[in-house]
Amino acid sequence: MALSFNYDMSARDVMHHPEIGKRFEWMKQAGVEHVWLFAYFYGRHESDPEDIYRARKRLLDEGFQTGVISVPVGHPGNSLNPDDDTLELQIKNTWKYRVDRNGKNEYFCSCINEEMINDNRKAAEEYAQMGFTRHFFDDDLRLGNWQGPIQGCFCDECIEKFNRKYNVKCDRALLKRAADEEKGLEELTQKWVAFNCDKVTGFMKDTCAAGLQSGVMVMHMGDERHGISIPDIKKVVPDCLFRVGEMFFNDESYSDPRLREMLKEGVKNHLALIGENTVYSETTVFPAASMSTENFLHRMNTEISLGLRNIFLMSGTWFYSEPYWKTIIENRSALEEKAARLDAQKG
Repeated sequence: MALSFNYDMSARDVMHHPEIGKRFEWMKQAGVEHVWLFAYFYGRHESDPEDIYRARKRLLDEGFQTGVISVPVGHPGNSLNPDDDTLELQIKNTWKYRVDRNGKNEYFCSCINEEMINDNRKAAEEYAQMGFTRHFFDDDLRLGNWQGPIQGCFCDECIEKFNRKYNVKCDRALLKRAADEEKGLEELTQKWVAFNCDKVTGFMKDTCAAGLQSGVMVMHMGDERHGISIPDIKKVVPDCLFRVGEMFFNDESYSDPRLREMLKEGVKNHLALIGENTVYSETTVFPAASMSTENFLHRMNTEISLGLRNIFLMSGTWFYSEPYWKTIIENRSALEEKAARLDAQKG
């Protein structure tokens, strides 16, 4: 299949940025076909809903296809733009924080409970009514950070629900031991992992809106230990979109050959589970301008070699500067030829 280039941006920029015309021209020259608008972030619309609606129409008039991308539970730290101190990163004040194994709030991240699911569902339904047909949830749709032991939300409410579901009497201390995979607690460990996977999978199922295809951006090396079960998600959302390859977005990390290999390993592991569902790359530069254009091009070539054909260009809330667009424009034909050659070799 031919390469498809995607980019995400704010509806406010589409409607109000003084250089949006020049930006559109760069994107068109680079072959960007799909623009994903920032949607429901941390429990609120990233832009005024009217702007999101109008931005979709403007993008369609410019010849782009459209989707929306949400940050449904928040994100640990500023993953949008460390240089912008005006960003609203607190979760909605009626949501509850996710709680770690030591009983401390994980600030900027919400517990996956009925209220936040209902709020995200209502937002998804609103975007469907606007005419959007695709909706991605970002990679913090999980219950733990990369590396470390088995994780989850250890808030009082989640522990109570876990005890009711499995007819057990556990406190946080016991569940922490189970999450540490203590010998003799294997059955409890398995139940805790299943419980947290059910929360993420349930979110995906319960936030589906009629006419709106859902997708999930999978964390680097994310698996059941973080509440992410790709097979389970596919069962409840059979046409689910996936994005893989999250991690190593700057020269400091991407220049390390060991981390490049780790990135490839993570993508391969996820692709094996995803199967025939539509998959996107995460071709991110973050923070702003922190990756050389040489590494940027190397990353795209690597993603294509791994079999990815939907290239998702991402950059937080800052817009790619001209050198990145120039790199895509100058190398687009070679990238297309590489993808076609690899596809022909597969028969």
